[in-house]
Amino acid sequence: MEARGVYFDGLTSRRHEVDLVLGDMLALVGSDGRRLAIWPYADIRALASPPGLLRLTREGGPPLARLELRDAGLIDAVRRRSVRIAERQAEERGGARRVVLWSFAAVASLALFAVFGVPALAERVTPLLPWSVDQRMGAAADAQIRMILPTRGGSFGCGDGAEEAPGRAALDKLVGRLSDAAGLPVPIEVTAVRSGIPNAIALPGGRIYLFDGLIREAENADEIAGVLAHEIAHVAHRDGARRTLQAGGTSFLLGFVLGDVTGGGAAVFMARTLIDASYSRDAETAADSYAVDLMRRIGGDPRGLGTLLTRLTQEEKEEEAEDEKKGEPEARDRRSALDYLASHPATAERRKAIDAAAGPKPTTPLLDDAAFAALKTICGKAAPADDE
Repeated sequence: MEARGVYFDGLTSRRHEVDLVLGDMLALVGSDGRRLAIWPYADIRALASPPGLLRLTREGGPPLARLELRDAGLIDAVRRRSVRIAERQAEERGGARRVVLWSFAAVASLALFAVFGVPALAERVTPLLPWSVDQRMGAAADAQIRMILPTRGGSFGCGDGAEEAPGRAALDKLVGRLSDAAGLPVPIEVTAVRSGIPNAIALPGGRIYLFDGLIREAENADEIAGVLAHEIAHVAHRDGARRTLQAGGTSFLLGFVLGDVTGGGAAVFMARTLIDASYSRDAETAADSYAVDLMRRIGGDPRGLGTLLTRLTQEEKEEEAEDEKKGEPEARDRRSALDYLASHPATAERRKAIDAAAGPKPTTPLLDDAAFAALKTICGKAAPADDE
């Protein structure tokens, strides 16, 4: 078999157009018919080449000698005859397969770690973190939430004005009793939020948001105290920190441990994670149990939490039915974006468990009628605007 190639003898810079004779060995014949070289197939090695070109050299020959082939049929024929080239080609194919397999394995490992490893790591690491980490997380989230959370006109928090001061005093009284009984290593700081959505959120480190919409839904102080006790439980169990670390992964964890929590993207991510936090059923059950115990310690009625949740659930169902009649299901969706019930499923089961653990009903409410009336107007006396 004869074909053509380009040969450089490695001794001069001259380019030789050669005919190749593929016999027992590869013979390189110049245009004048003179045999320029004979390469045993066992000595042929492939060099790095661009696509469409096979560049060869001979082991034991001049270091710079090389043969360049562009004809696809000739390239295939030489490769089949040269054992070393065939072996190298097989190794490269095997190496490529290994790279692909290892890549898939790496991706699968990362996916499994994200699904199983990160939550398990967060579960184990969170109780070991200093409470100062929770406080840094809470402070960073608080700064962002105050900017991204929709509220009615006025300041984010209620209770600063003269007419709202009595309500702030009543809330402080409730919070003080709950905080003293809880005895956490971080202070509990409750902000009444100027929003008509019935919601409450616990941030890491002891910060709690109590929305005006939920305050106005309450029929007595024990119902509000029950909600606060439940949110204090999330602080005590460090559920917010755990949920944030599970969502953010190990890099997020290192950032908080090292104190790097001020980055805008990370802080916004954390804030939205906490706003939309959906805790597990076990976490909610544990928080309810803690709330019952805390309410009993301060002489309050633990049943208030279940009663308020039941009422909110019923109102939500009625509003959903009304929206469907009007052909406006999206109205409910907007209202439920931060709804307190969104992360608190199975209300009937929860109320049953709360009532069973509540014990005897106290005879005296946590706040008298005047203090409770003041608390109800902590964000002003006007009816809340529609927050949909």
